[in-house]
Amino acid sequence: MVRPTLRLAGVDSDRTRALLDGRVRVEGFDLVVERGSPETIFARAFADAPFDVAELSFSSYAVQSALGASPYVAIPAFVSRSFRHGAIYVRQGGDVLSPADLRGRRVGVPEYQVTAGVWVRDMFERQYGVTPQEVE
Repeated sequence: MVRPTLRLAGVDSDRTRALLDGRVRVEGFDLVVERGSPETIFARAFADAPFDVAELSFSSYAVQSALGASPYVAIPAFVSRSFRHGAIYVRQGGDVLSPADLRGRRVGVPEYQVTAGVWVRDMFERQYGVTPQEVE
């Protein structure tokens, strides 16, 4: 009997490698695996949905779902969890010593909806009381 094929796209990491390299199998299916960078996989997944299963940006998924435009259904598997405190950089020698010092200041982000930025904005608000409205 021919097994159905699933087209899977993922980022090669210590948490996904066994699935991507075939050491872990999906019972009853043959996988066609495509490895790529997060940016490439996410863009392709939302542009034309070529994958049956794909690692996605949570924030992009949430936006697409809210618009009723996501071709995917989320499952609760967060394969790139990390503490986002290490994603925050301030200019050396500057006067930003705590998140509160960012009020009224300009902050740079690569893209507003990027998931790491969503986590950081939430962390600033919940842990430090600095809302997105207070920062440019």
